Amino acid sequence: MLHGIARVSCRGHTIYLTATPDDYLLEEVRQGRMKCLTLYSRPHGQPLPEPRIRVWPLPVLLVMLVRWLIRCRKHPRMVFVPTVRMACILHGLFSRIIPCEVCTGESTDRDEIIQRFRTKKNGIIFSTTVLERGVTVERADICVFRADHDVFDGSALIQMAGRAGRSFSFPHGDVLFLCTERSRICEQCLQRIQEANNHAVSLVR
Repeated sequence: MLHGIARVSCRGHTIYLTATPDDYLLEEVRQGRMKCLTLYSRPHGQPLPEPRIRVWPLPVLLVMLVRWLIRCRKHPRMVFVPTVRMACILHGLFSRIIPCEVCTGESTDRDEIIQRFRTKKNGIIFSTTVLERGVTVERADICVFRADHDVFDGSALIQMAGRAGRSFSFPHGDVLFLCTERSRICEQCLQRIQEANNHAVSLVR
């Protein structure tokens, strides 16, 4: 849909800026109809936060989530989950003991929710992939709960991890992937981020 809107609305040269080019863009590059320039570092020059992957049964993951929320309590914390139901369940559990927000595709007041979250120095928000792109929160730490779920592809995981360390004043951040089983997509996500960081270092040298 976005490609169609761009083709109809834009005139002259078009530049796509994305950390996760889709199959259409990659095919255009392969066919020589589009040129690709790869930037391996962010504007502040610091490496991309590399996700830590933890694999445990679901009850253990819940304990690890609690520990992570406590350990990162000085920063805003974004917890991404694969489904609306899971976002609501976790929000229902945690909201009994600590103020937190929930944002999904079914939220009718999404802008107000995000604004409330941004105004807090150490807020918590449970979200589906609706916040994986286009949202920057200063100093945010990121957890993807059930990162091994089928709803998450490699692009989504990279985008969610990319919510951390975006600002010049705080270019670092913690990224945690919690999984119930080993995931090839999670491993590939980590590998792609590590490769980008290695390229950035080699270019500086």
